[in-house]
Amino acid sequence: MVLRRAVHVLVAIAPAYFLVPETIPGIELRRWVLLVVFFAGVALFESIRLWKGITFLGLRPHEKKAIASFAWAAAGITLALWIFPEEIATAVLIGMALVDPLSGELRGRGYDSLTAHGTSTVVYFAICATSLFVWDVPVLHVLLLSILGSVVAVASESKKVPYVDDDFLMIVVPGALMSALSLVL
Repeated sequence: MVLRRAVHVLVAIAPAYFLVPETIPGIELRRWVLLVVFFAGVALFESIRLWKGITFLGLRPHEKKAIASFAWAAAGITLALWIFPEEIATAVLIGMALVDPLSGELRGRGYDSLTAHGTSTVVYFAICATSLFVWDVPVLHVLLLSILGSVVAVASESKKVPYVDDDFLMIVVPGALMSALSLVL
C-alpha cells in the first residue's frame, strides 16, 4: 500500500514537462514527442504484462487481468499535458497525485464518507487554488475553477466506473470541465 501511495505522489512531478522547451535544442525534437514515447512505452509494457499474466508488487488483485491503474494514470497524464491549458493540467495532476492517496488513507482508517470526501475536497481545492495562483490566473477564475475541479475530482474518485480507473477519471474529468469553464470566463 505504501508503494502505491508513493507512486501516486510522483505524478505531482509530471507538470515539470512544461519546463521542457517546445523544441528540444540540439536534437530538434518537439516536446510532444516525449509524451507519445512515454505513453507508448507504458502501453507496450502493460500489453506485455497482460498478455503474459505478469503481476508485481503494488498491483491490486483485480488488475491481474485488467488494465492496471498505472496505465490509466499514464493515459490521463498524457491527455492532461497534451490537451489541457498548462495551469489546469498542473492543478489536476498535482491534485490527483495527492488527493487520491489521501482519500484512500482516510477511508482505510475508518473515517466516514462525509469526513473523507469533505477533507479530500478541501485539500484538492487548496492544491488547485495554489497551483492556479502560481500560474497568475485571476482570483475570481481561481475560485470558480478550484470549486469546480475539487467537487468533480472527488466525485470522480468516489464513484466507481466499470473498466475505467479513478486515476484516469480524477485527471481527465476535472481537467476537461475546468478547461471548458476557462473558455467562458
